[in-house]
Formats: sequence, structure tokens, C-alpha cells
Amino acid sequence: MHKYKMMKNLKRFMMLSCISLVLCGCSKQLDLSPQNAIPVSSLGVNDIPQLRTGMYATMEDVLFNFWFDFDKRGENLTGGPGYNVVDPVSMNASDADITSYWRGAYKGINTANILIRNVDNLGTVATAAQLSYKGEALYFRALIYYNLAARYGGVPILLKSTTDAVQRSTEAQVWAQIKSDLVTARSLVGTFSNNLYISDQAVKALMARVYLATGDNANAITYADSLINYSSGKFTLSTDSMSYSTMFTAGSTSKEIIFALANNSTANTHSFLSQVNDTKATWPYSPSTFTYKNLYSDAVTPLIKTGDKRKAAVFSSDPTRIIKFPNGKAGQQLAVSSNPIATPIIVSRLAEMYLIKAEAQGASAGATSLASYLNNRYKAAPSAASVAALTSSQYQNLILNELRREFFAEGHWWYDIKRTGRTDLLTTLNGRTYLLYYPIPQTEKDLAGYTQNPGY
Repeated sequence: MHKYKMMKNLKRFMMLSCISLVLCGCSKQLDLSPQNAIPVSSLGVNDIPQLRTGMYATMEDVLFNFWFDFDKRGENLTGGPGYNVVDPVSMNASDADITSYWRGAYKGINTANILIRNVDNLGTVATAAQLSYKGEALYFRALIYYNLAARYGGVPILLKSTTDAVQRSTEAQVWAQIKSDLVTARSLVGTFSNNLYISDQAVKALMARVYLATGDNANAITYADSLINYSSGKFTLSTDSMSYSTMFTAGSTSKEIIFALANNSTANTHSFLSQVNDTKATWPYSPSTFTYKNLYSDAVTPLIKTGDKRKAAVFSSDPTRIIKFPNGKAGQQLAVSSNPIATPIIVSRLAEMYLIKAEAQGASAGATSLASYLNNRYKAAPSAASVAALTSSQYQNLILNELRREFFAEGHWWYDIKRTGRTDLLTTLNGRTYLLYYPIPQTEKDLAGYTQNPGY
């Protein structure tokens, strides 16, 4: 290999290694290795596009690591042929996955902060493209803090790379930082052109989710509605089982997807099929008995809704498989994927906006908002009038049931239960409400002196 090319590749390798530093929480020591030795300060303006590429790759790691967690803890999943789930809601501070979520999240935050710092260092000479990359980094930082706040509550807020121990902020302060990052991101990123890159519409989708989670229904409605009505059908709901299924195939161009990570790197794969639908009988998760038998069943009271179109895209005659994520083997999925390993990591899609808006509105106004969504999801959907006639309790049950059906195995359910206070839907919780907050990992607590969440 030519000497110049070797040196260029070495520099790129060292730079990408640097931005992949694993922050051990916010501990007093970073987990350093020789290839991390290149200082962040040495990265120049020409490295910013590579920093962006590395950031998107790191975010695939972070989000895939979180993916099945809320479905497992929310009793949507049970153990598959290669794993045993005994008490899905149980956690302790020494669990490996609890530490993994924390460390992976702060690795992603560190990566975003490095890009933000490098763009900020350019000052007024930063180009529109470079500023948009900063906006993307702010979005990712907000998305990660959303996942942390949902699990741990108050966590350390890091707005720059540091090796110092930063103590936990309050949960309210974390939510405030998330909103601040998203507001700034909106001012920097461009409008939607491709569902594989962050856009203003992707930012607004996350804002709708965050505002709903924090009880700001007015803003949740505003941002969700802006996507439902965006540019005369720029985003549209899937209308049948096959179009629903194709959302989860490699390179999906589904108009329902607002933002997804491509997940198509052969060097760094994140295999959904190996978790729930492998060609070998070793996958760790299967649908719980309840979800397989009941999730997509017809209902006749208090509403009539029959023929759920999602069922054929999610379940087959094999009760141990979730075919939502195709495995490439004939007869074991609905939509066939050109590259089963490359299931897109979907962050936001239009269906969520309909459900956010309807939940925030309540039954009277929400019934009209739900009409299009329900008509696209069922062969026979309930009328708007019958939805509007529901009591508040019945209406919440409808919304939660639709959230569970819609986003089964997509990492939503446990937090939907938590944020709505519907712990009656967690049959194994058995009064252990402290489990609604994850424990601070013991290793991080010991290193940085963090306070522990109650109950652990």
C-alpha cells in the first residue's frame, strides 16, 4: 500500500477509535487503550464528516443495545430457545445489562459531544452543513438522555467530554436538557429528504414524544399534528399487512418511517433476526404466551375492531418466533428482505404521531384523530362516534392497547406502562414499584459516588 494512503487510513482509524471512547458512566477514569491516544483537540475541520459518520455508527450500537429491553421488562417477551426469562421486571445494580445500557449511552453522548465541540470550535466560519451535523449530534444526545431518563430518572448531564466525575442531575433537569437540545437542533438541521438522516421532521417527532412523556399535551399535539399533516402526504400510514411488514426490511422506503438508522454495515452488524427469528434454534426471545394468543385478537366490546392487519406481519403459526424482523428463510416472514441482517433501526414513524396526538387530546377530540389510523390498521375499525363515547378509562385502555399492538418488539411498552401509571398491566411487578426506576450500576456508583435509586 502507498505510504501516504497507509498514513491517511491510520489517522482515520485512530480518530474513529478516539470518538468511540467508552465513558465508564461519568467515572473518574476513562477506559483508555493505546489506540485512543490521539487527542480530540487534534481533530480538524476536515475530520468533521468522518466524525459524523462515526457518530451514526455509534448510535446504531446504542439504540440496538436498548432495543428489546422494554419489551422484555414489559412482559411482551419471554425466553426463546436460547434463553430463559424468569422475572422480567426484576433488576439489581450488579446486572450486566444495567451497566451495559449506562456505559453504552454515555459512549454515545461522548461521541455526540466531540462532534459538537469540533463544530463550535469553528465559530462563525462553520458552514451550514457543519452546523447541521451539530444539530444531528444534539438530536442524538437528546435521544440518549430520553432513554436514560426513562430508565434511571436523574442522571449526570454531560455537555462536553470529561474524565471528571459529574454527579447526577434531577430527573426534571434531564428532561429540560433534552428539550433544550431539541429546540437548538431544530434551528440547525434541514427538512426531510431521506429517512436515514436526521431532519427537522425527525426532531419534531422526538419532541412530540418528549412533551407527551412530560405532560405537556399542548406541545405534544402541535408537533405530532405537524407530521401528520406534513406536505400533503409526505408521510403516510401503511395500509395492509405487506406494507406494514416492508418497514422492517433492508433499505425500506416506507413512507411511514420518519427516521431510521440504516444498520447496513457489514463490519458492525446488529442482527434483529438472531434475537427473535433466527434460522438456528438459538434465539433468546419469543413472544409471551399472552401476546401471541391475545395481542392481535378481535374485540367486540366496548368497541368493535376486527381483522388486525399487523398480525400477519408479526406472528406466524410458530408461537416461538416474531417474524416482524425477517430472517430470509422462505415461509418464515411476510415481506422478504434483500439483506435480513440489515433491518433498519427505526426511531420514529408516523403511527406514533397519530397515537401521541390522540392520547394527548383525550376521547372527545382524539376520536377524530384516531379514525384514519384505525381504518388503516383493521379490516373493520370502530367508528369515531363509538370512540368518542368511551369513558376516560376505556379510552386510555384503547390507546395503550394500540401502542402495544403497534410497537410490539420495538422497545416502547414498559415505558408506556410507566409514564401512564398503569402498573396493573405488569402482572409480575407484584407491588415492587421501586423497579419502575432502574438501579444505578454498582460499578459507576462505587467509582463516582452516585446516590442510588430507592429500593436497591
